[in-house]
Amino acid sequence: MIDNRHYLILSYSDAELRNLIEEYIIQQKAEFTFEGVCSFIAYWAMEEGMKTGASKIIYESNKIQPDDQDRVRPVLDAFIRDARFERI
Repeated sequence: MIDNRHYLILSYSDAELRNLIEEYIIQQKAEFTFEGVCSFIAYWAMEEGMKTGASKIIYESNKIQPDDQDRVRPVLDAFIRDARFERI
């Protein structure tokens, strides 16, 4: 069992999460990492108050909970897949 006390738990909807991922990719222009995407999302979650759980914990920038990381992966995969088709 994962101890979620050490992870930032997001309260973004799937659509809001997708918009953040798209914004991150647009800003990067050349290359990016999964950890970078997660850090970007965590940063904005803290800035916008889109998190749940204890607010006294200091989170590492890329430590969104594993369930939220699982929400990020398919969206990121879709962007990568779509970008490959655009180059062809």
